[in-house]
Amino acid sequence: MLKTVFNVDSGLSEDAAIKIYRRAAESSGKLQNLREELGRGLSDPEVSWKKLLLNEGYEVFDAESEEDARRYAIRILWEPLQGL
Repeated sequence: MLKTVFNVDSGLSEDAAIKIYRRAAESSGKLQNLREELGRGLSDPEVSWKKLLLNEGYEVFDAESEEDARRYAIRILWEPLQGL
């Protein structure tokens, strides 16, 4: 999803990308697995959200710090799954 839907090159607004992400997560049948994987990644200090959001393959968000990147990931990836 980061490389396709949330990639700035996709041309989608953040709101549109989040809606697509929510629909895909809900219809995939793997919502619980996604929540668990995200939960592990968000709680693991070794995971670089800054690198996951901006790298040679795609750009989602150019965060100034790891904490900014983590907060952004929570906002676009974790929070939209709540209530599904």
